[in-house]
Amino acid sequence: MKFSKIAAALTLATISTGALAGGPLYIHEPTMQPYKWDTSKGSIPVWTDGGQLIKDKDGNDVETFTVLEKGTVFNVDVTLPDGTVIPAYTELDRDYTFLTIEQANKVTANAVKEWSDVETSTFEMSVQGTIFEKTGIADVTAENVDQIYGVENGYGFWVNYDTDGGILENYFGVPRSAVLGIAFPEWADEETGEIIEATALMNGWFVDISDTDGTQVGGVFTHEFGHAINMSHSQANGHLVYMTASYSPQYDGVPGCEGVTKFTSSSMLDYSAIETMFPFINVRGSAGANQHTINVKDDIVNISDLYPTSEYKSQFGSIQGKLLTKEGVEYSGVNLIARNLDNPYEDVISQQSGNMTQGRIGPDGSFTINGLTPGARYALYTQEINAGGYPTQQTNILSEAEYWNDNESANPGIDNACAMTEIVVSAGETKQVEMFFNGYQDGIQYTPLISAFVMDHAKNGKKALGTTSSGIPFLYDSATNSFDTLVSPDGYALLSSTSTAMNKTATKAAITAHFNDNGVMQGGVWDINSGKVSMLEDLTGNSCSLSSQQGQSSHSIWDMDDDGKLIVGTTRFPYDGSNRCAEGEAARSVGMPTVWDANTGKASVLPGTQMVDRSYGSGKEIAIMNGDEQIRRTAWARADRISGNGITITGSTNGFTQIAWVNGKLVDTYTEFGAIDNSVISENGRYVAFGAIENRRPAGVKVWDTVTNTTQKIGSLRWCDNIPAISFWTNYCDLGYSHEELVELGFGLPSVMVLDANEDLSMITGRAGSPLSGGFVGAIYLKGIGWMSSAEFFAKQGVTEAKGLLTDNMFGLSADGSEIMAGIAGAVLSIEIDANKAFVCDNGRDRELSFPKQVVDAVSAGAEFGRCAHIND
Repeated sequence: MKFSKIAAALTLATISTGALAGGPLYIHEPTMQPYKWDTSKGSIPVWTDGGQLIKDKDGNDVETFTVLEKGTVFNVDVTLPDGTVIPAYTELDRDYTFLTIEQANKVTANAVKEWSDVETSTFEMSVQGTIFEKTGIADVTAENVDQIYGVENGYGFWVNYDTDGGILENYFGVPRSAVLGIAFPEWADEETGEIIEATALMNGWFVDISDTDGTQVGGVFTHEFGHAINMSHSQANGHLVYMTASYSPQYDGVPGCEGVTKFTSSSMLDYSAIETMFPFINVRGSAGANQHTINVKDDIVNISDLYPTSEYKSQFGSIQGKLLTKEGVEYSGVNLIARNLDNPYEDVISQQSGNMTQGRIGPDGSFTINGLTPGARYALYTQEINAGGYPTQQTNILSEAEYWNDNESANPGIDNACAMTEIVVSAGETKQVEMFFNGYQDGIQYTPLISAFVMDHAKNGKKALGTTSSGIPFLYDSATNSFDTLVSPDGYALLSSTSTAMNKTATKAAITAHFNDNGVMQGGVWDINSGKVSMLEDLTGNSCSLSSQQGQSSHSIWDMDDDGKLIVGTTRFPYDGSNRCAEGEAARSVGMPTVWDANTGKASVLPGTQMVDRSYGSGKEIAIMNGDEQIRRTAWARADRISGNGITITGSTNGFTQIAWVNGKLVDTYTEFGAIDNSVISENGRYVAFGAIENRRPAGVKVWDTVTNTTQKIGSLRWCDNIPAISFWTNYCDLGYSHEELVELGFGLPSVMVLDANEDLSMITGRAGSPLSGGFVGAIYLKGIGWMSSAEFFAKQGVTEAKGLLTDNMFGLSADGSEIMAGIAGAVLSIEIDANKAFVCDNGRDRELSFPKQVVDAVSAGAEFGRCAHIND
């Protein structure tokens, strides 16, 4: 018989932790079955810990589970087990007992009983003695815990009481303020997969001062003991309480469908409906107390699946099926929920696709939901797991949450997400189903690239350059769907980048990197084909720097022309006007707009900007100059865009107003045309588009002709139709105002920050809104069609994948606009959009055409933009 240690620590955090779908915690790989206790041996013995000895008011030693530590002050009266009342705001003169070991043992016994009393499960455990009786250890502490963990102590379940959180902090290395408990099966017979020994650690320090009998912390005990049984987390109802907020509503079905409740407050659901194995437990209120009991079908089914009685399967019905992508590939990691329509919160069962293989055998979309009440009406639907993903990796829903129905397919034109067929089974019956993510395989394709932050998209549309969250650059090849990073011969990442840019053919990239050992990065040129990196000149000797998320850098790199000859960005200059920052004063510097020759590395500060003394306080600021005349002053200035041919450069001043250089001459586009936020430039450098203001009101987007020095207004999104009109927390759309009325009232046109454009500016992308005005809204302009929101654009094209992961940040367009790289503000992910083909509805018939040109031409000739089935979406 071979014994092995099977477990790593699994923590239950109070604020954030992985949400684990229902199913086993650990899989025995030789049999691909869950590890289990052998219930034929009878009740599994539970051995309990002692506790720290604390004197009571009479001087007697009391074994203690929760200690009130000397020096602590509480803002409420505290009643101790011996009847002593400590008034509020009294500093404790010594350690006091709050919960005794006797009370903790009662909570343990209750939790043991809850799992042992499940009628459809053979599992039974019982408290049969103490750890002291088995090992001679009276109180497991940080000093002796290594005699418990990692050591075979004997058959049974060992419950350790961590009185002061010291074991958590000194052995497991986690703050006692962050973890409520840790439990797992620890030793098993590897020949059979039988669990031999399990351990739990209960955090006595994290007990609320109002929990005088351990009722509120009871849910933690029952939950952790579930892990010792080899149960993982689940998500059936718990998210409706713990994840719900007015700004983050949760749903008991597919959002937006008839009969589905939108939860905006945790008080909307009775706490008795929270499943014990949900990964969050509030020990400061009644929610934790309610999770102490095993009354929700989700918990009952999950233990019964592991330890079924002989009658279990024949007494209830089941659903068995697979979750598949639109291409028919199995897909794991998504929650499948069967909810009884007539008893929706007590009779609900969740399982995660692929949870019985946990990624060990490749793609697996299989799931089995047992325990269905015979004759009851169930709705089956998909749902993302809200937090984490272990033991089966959590994955995003690839398109939209949806119900199962008899006509299930991947075609969103005929398979409406809200179309639901009730599932009714008899005792012993298994309903076989297949569920497909909705999504068309023609037209626009929308592919998330998770954990990839793309920063530049080559104008050939084939390569993208970005960074990981740690700042390591990668090159993404859309043809092969592969990622490559630049590494040194020793295998270490060579570049740590704050900003990156590529030429049109993705053969060169401008980056920032460490070229010396002073810890300050500066600009460089990466020859992507050869891997060679050359340094760009630093006009202040790499002595001045600005801190960012990826470290300190003397340069900021923003853009590169199509041929890879010119690079634009900023160089830091010292306040004292010299050419070098003094040691220790690298931050006492200001950024100046700079252009580099990529071949020689030589740098030049762009003309028309001058560093001057601040008009207030000490330090320097930038003056925008017209010859010897100051036009205006700004805290800083940068160059951040360059046309494909290198003739026109645009930049930002103080993060809001815009400037430009045409053939080397500065033009203050903010003063002349009201240019704000950002600019995009045509390939030939003649046209520049930017957001604008007039008379201090947003005026939509303008296109500046640099040859005639005139501008053309091309409009914006529409208030209320595309974006809410919120001012001082009032949404004027809700008051019945129209777009035209709001413009007349002085709202102006919605402000759009332009993000990118194709080569002739016939297609422009942007972003409107803000977190304080209803959130960001992606925007897209097509010459000949006008502006629409990204939601409208993708909805009309039937791109269901965008419904659950809608971009508001389409920042990278190919030369013709057919390839788009996008993101979501605040999220470390990117979205690759293949828009080579899109649809119009022409006299009731779908036509798939080249995008954007043929689509725009067809709409101009009378067709409607989008698929016929989705025109009104």
